[in-house]
Amino acid sequence: MTKTKKLGEVFDIRKGKKAAATSDTFVPGSHPYIQIDEVRGVTPTKFAIDPRPVVVTGNDLCIVWDGANAGTVGYGVSGAIGSTVSRLRLKEPDRWDPRFLGRLLDGLFPKLNQEAQSRGATIPHVDKAKLEEIDFPLIEHTEQRRIAAILDKADAIRRKREHALALADDFLRSVFLEMFGRPGQPNPLLPTKELGQICDLFAGNSLPVGTTFDGQEHGLLLLKVGDMNLSGNEEIVQVAREWIDEDQVTGPAIRAPKDAIVFPKRGGAIATNKKRVLGRDCILDPNLMAVAPKVASPISYQFLRVWFDLLDLSTLSNGSTVPQLNKGDLKPLELPIPRPNDLIAFDRVFGNVTRVRKRLADDLGMSESLFAALSQRAFAGDL
Repeated sequence: MTKTKKLGEVFDIRKGKKAAATSDTFVPGSHPYIQIDEVRGVTPTKFAIDPRPVVVTGNDLCIVWDGANAGTVGYGVSGAIGSTVSRLRLKEPDRWDPRFLGRLLDGLFPKLNQEAQSRGATIPHVDKAKLEEIDFPLIEHTEQRRIAAILDKADAIRRKREHALALADDFLRSVFLEMFGRPGQPNPLLPTKELGQICDLFAGNSLPVGTTFDGQEHGLLLLKVGDMNLSGNEEIVQVAREWIDEDQVTGPAIRAPKDAIVFPKRGGAIATNKKRVLGRDCILDPNLMAVAPKVASPISYQFLRVWFDLLDLSTLSNGSTVPQLNKGDLKPLELPIPRPNDLIAFDRVFGNVTRVRKRLADDLGMSESLFAALSQRAFAGDL
């Protein structure tokens, strides 16, 4: 049996801090500012100015500690890390290959993220105690590099599938922009109507008492902001932590229909600009809002989905201490009203792209399963 060593024995963990100030250009003494996007591979665009920064180097690992992306791992990154990121620094750098450890942790992202989401806090965060208990196989340095190279190749396949999926999304947005314009800048050749005239808005309220959701096909999901991040809800909400039978619904529950677009309406979650489509009827908690076309609306669900995808929610929230969106913030928004034939044509494009995306998503799922299987074998020392 391969010997192992726990993550807490391998790494010193230190949480980052918010920079005292930032600059868009390098100034003497500043460091590239590493936040969530930079951990995920985006080139830093800001520089942290701080007398006592928490600095990472190419030999450290970074892990997103807080928020919807908690558990995301990056390596080969250099700079000053922000407050949502933690540094993993090797205690014995001569014994371990950072790329090997980074690849293994990358394969555990679904598990780490799920644990973070289930902690019940307002803002999800990594469970440090569980993180420190992860076992790494204690193998030779040359063997670590060999395994890392295999995982690199599997990850390259996964990234190509992700890129193809992103191109499909970009194509659909481009078609919409060409035909109808963007939120705030509609096609000047088209008439417009306010969102409140052609769509229904559903602002969440207190949830009734429910029971654990265990795949029940009838009834209603009791939806909270954290449920948007559950596995299987990446695009369409299919699951939640709690559920209720229809005949048990009491009080001022707000029911949103299947195919409505749901999004956060209160707190820092608005800044994530996260939207989901409801895969079934749901009851919304006070931190959520949903929107759907009215009966006989001049727009379709497909049209609204892409328009909302292009809308930046953070630009609409009010300036209160706790950001929030109200119906009054959304109702006045102007939407272009497409000509009937153009709407039919766009919906047809939407359907074709959706079928292509389904195939690409299946390919991505297979490549992710391959990467996860290889990671599991690497953890067991069998790769």
